Amino acid sequence: MTELVFVSERVAYLPGTNNLGVIVAEGRTAIAVDTGIDKEAARLLRRACEAAGLRLCAVFSTHHHADHVGGNDYLVRNIDGIEVYAPRREAAFIEDPYLEPMYLSSGARPLGVLHNKFVMATPSPVHHRVEPGALTIAGVELQVVPIPGHSLAQVAVVIDDVCFAADGFFGQRVLNKYGVPYAHDVAAQYASFDVLMQLSVAQWIPGHGEAVDRVGLASTMDANRAAVMHSRDLVLAAIATPQTLPATVAAVQNVLAMPSASVAQYAVFASGIAAYLNWLVADGAAVAELSDAGLVWRAV
Repeated sequence: MTELVFVSERVAYLPGTNNLGVIVAEGRTAIAVDTGIDKEAARLLRRACEAAGLRLCAVFSTHHHADHVGGNDYLVRNIDGIEVYAPRREAAFIEDPYLEPMYLSSGARPLGVLHNKFVMATPSPVHHRVEPGALTIAGVELQVVPIPGHSLAQVAVVIDDVCFAADGFFGQRVLNKYGVPYAHDVAAQYASFDVLMQLSVAQWIPGHGEAVDRVGLASTMDANRAAVMHSRDLVLAAIATPQTLPATVAAVQNVLAMPSASVAQYAVFASGIAAYLNWLVADGAAVAELSDAGLVWRAV
């Protein structure tokens, strides 16, 4: 079993595909920061905490994506009294995960293949809807820092000299794997890079990738900014002539040589490309207009 990695006396994380945070609270209790994609991930987290002499008493969900909240239900059902905290605007998606594949389907009833744990987590209650700022859980004061962009209202959690950065940035291997960093709002995502850089902490732990100190963060953020701008350039080149969203997605995937392996993967990738298209329009670099082909985007 993977053990908790302690980065300070009361801050640890369980490394893996998703880095899951742990904050030691009163009476050898602990707060989980995200819970992974499913009950197996949550079970590993629980066992790692118990091996360290800690009992989970709360979950803080940084945002609603399934790979960060999929273990909430297991913990709520199996640990008496545990309560879930989440950003107010993310809470509805955690309580009703059907909303995730629905918005990936332009609001329509989702295809059955989108009803899977990679897109639609098991529902869990949110006992406390939180806003940015100071927050006390189990006697521990945290700072909740807004870093929207990757999702609607994602937040980071700062405790002592450590920032749990959620998906505010990605490690290099993750950037290489997916080609286009996923975003709901690319402009907000890009601005959130600076928010994370300006925090007065010594270590940042992302949801995916290696924990970094300030020196490591600078180079990692440069890589994230470069990945965003490269993605922007790819999308802008794809709409040199008017293109629909599916045609733009196909053009970008062809350049990257990264075809989707599943309908779910395609839906997420297409949503991310739509975010880039709308960013270009808001930035004055493109226009969206109706044509005989439907809604198309065109570089200007």
